[in-house]
Amino acid sequence: MYEIDAGETVTEGVVTAVAATTNTEIHRLPPLYETVNADALNELFADSHGGKIRTTGRVKFTYHGCEVVVLSNDRIIIEADV
Repeated sequence: MYEIDAGETVTEGVVTAVAATTNTEIHRLPPLYETVNADALNELFADSHGGKIRTTGRVKFTYHGCEVVVLSNDRIIIEADV
């Protein structure tokens, strides 16, 4: 499980977590926007005036051979080789 750092966007967290899980350098990963609308993903889980827009929920998709689950509690679950 990966925890999104303060100041890190959801998409940055996804890319970092997938890179670590697959032992792939970040610049060698395919662009995330080819898999999911990165702007919408960031906006969905964005901080709004000191409070989360979404307090419950999750988004699930496949990226670079991994199942990625973004949770509303600033955590990302990565399952490799799906």
